[in-house]
Amino acid sequence: MPPPTIALLAPTAAASPAERLTVPAFGDVTVDRPAHADWQRYLHEFEPSAELAAVWIGADAEPLPAVRALRSHPRFNRTRVYVVGPETAGPFPGWAEALDVEDIVQPAAVAPEGLTTAAELALRAHRALMTDDLYTDYYLDMTFNKIFDWFETTRWDWTEIDLDRVEHGMLDERTVDFLTEAAVIEFGTLPGAHNFLREWEGEVSFSSWALQWGAEESRHSLVQARYLDRIGVKLRSKHALYKREPYPQGDVRSATLMMNVISESRASALYKALAAHMSEPVIRKIWRLLARDEARHCRAFSVFMRELCDSDPAHRTAALRMAYIWLADRGNGVKHPAGMFYPHSTSTAGIRRIETIQHDSVDAADAKVMSIVRLLADDDSLETPHDIKAKLRALARRPGAR
Repeated sequence: MPPPTIALLAPTAAASPAERLTVPAFGDVTVDRPAHADWQRYLHEFEPSAELAAVWIGADAEPLPAVRALRSHPRFNRTRVYVVGPETAGPFPGWAEALDVEDIVQPAAVAPEGLTTAAELALRAHRALMTDDLYTDYYLDMTFNKIFDWFETTRWDWTEIDLDRVEHGMLDERTVDFLTEAAVIEFGTLPGAHNFLREWEGEVSFSSWALQWGAEESRHSLVQARYLDRIGVKLRSKHALYKREPYPQGDVRSATLMMNVISESRASALYKALAAHMSEPVIRKIWRLLARDEARHCRAFSVFMRELCDSDPAHRTAALRMAYIWLADRGNGVKHPAGMFYPHSTSTAGIRRIETIQHDSVDAADAKVMSIVRLLADDDSLETPHDIKAKLRALARRPGAR
């Protein structure tokens, strides 16, 4: 990969030879000085494997047409643009905002003594944009904003739960055991939120939603712990501390999201099963609310997953492969991160005990996941994990498959 390129465009008749500039934290950078008259050709012939990170355009070099020419090439959408001129005070010109000009700077910024500092700032801005595969020009176009209102207005409120109305006489030892296990399992979402932010480093939209997801999930253990406390059961902090250990970071974002689509769908089904077999009204309501939460999370994860898969067929293949892995074998109980990544805690046994409440609850959850898989693969014939495996083989045989 060639070093990033920056270009200084001034109203000169002839281009100057390319130079090298060493920039802190970035190393060597190529500095081009194309002639104003050759600007269109320079952009058209720019090395396909190179990255034009930033451009400085002199105010006397007709900046508006020059920037417009740059932005007419989609590959330069994230190139940072600076207009160089003495008039840096006053309102930012409307055309500059419309064409995503980063700033208007003084000539000293591109003088020999100031260029290194200016280049470092520009490269930092460019790098911030390049790390987000699903970059959008406008913040409100991000998927996070598109699902925010639905997600926000369907959240349950603490006033819906009245712990003073718990019917102690309707609880037995088995129910309290299930409740304790459910509360312990939910502690596993804390490192999950940490991992989302690590795996999505440099991204904004999903990361913003992941913060909300983590906040909601933390309420699941809290509300159940408060219920337990009300009936005289103290939940030990060790269960939360066990799960502060980070688990392995995913390799492909779409696969990570598919894993969470499946685990959220199964969690929703298991909470529904618990609620259906519970006569005590307060915990029955809590479990129904948590089942609804997990279903909402499943839907949101699937929206972000579809966005990635629509952007790159390799993401679709990775997501389908993860779906096959999780759906194909349930011989040892539900494959859930809480059990897979924390063998030293009680989560695995707890999930298996909760499964005994209603054996077909996971089947119902996985049927929902299969409907998501069919949409993802654009193939209504997929019914079983075996069908997913056959689909993956067919995709692998396509020309250019990765």
